[in-house]
Amino acid sequence: MDAFELMRSREEIIAGRDTMLQWYLPFGQANLTRHLMELRLAPGVKEGFARLKKAGIKTALVSITWAFAVDWLAAELEADYAVGTGWQADDTVRHFWPEDKASYLDALLSELNLGPNALAATGDSWGDIPMLNLASKSYFVGYDLPPGLSHVEHWPDANIDRVVSSILA
Repeated sequence: MDAFELMRSREEIIAGRDTMLQWYLPFGQANLTRHLMELRLAPGVKEGFARLKKAGIKTALVSITWAFAVDWLAAELEADYAVGTGWQADDTVRHFWPEDKASYLDALLSELNLGPNALAATGDSWGDIPMLNLASKSYFVGYDLPPGLSHVEHWPDANIDRVVSSILA
């Protein structure tokens, strides 16, 4: 995954995803999903999502990772919405790109009759830049803040429940 995160060209990422899909095909989504129970979540994620839900705030997991994994995590955290890169029924990839994060959230805000002022976002990689630029409250929890995000609060490796406290304040 570290090598995959370093890929910048669309062609490299498409080739990487196609290769990953070939690895995954013999196992199927259901079998792969069973291994997600071993996933180590960021500190405070479960508590933070629970507090947002209790406050009546809609939550969305927006990721370029595989949609079956995003959907599983969304169910675990009781998130209201989830989107990711799709493994289609015909064993092809429906790509979801970093810039799609902002487009997806913008469409969701419109559907919910909300403006960008109602959006808070947390990200940890360069791929989150479009989403962080859309949100009125943005938090970057990765170590190295990408350039051009001076409006974003930089809390490296933050406990997500602490981020939620800031959102709710």
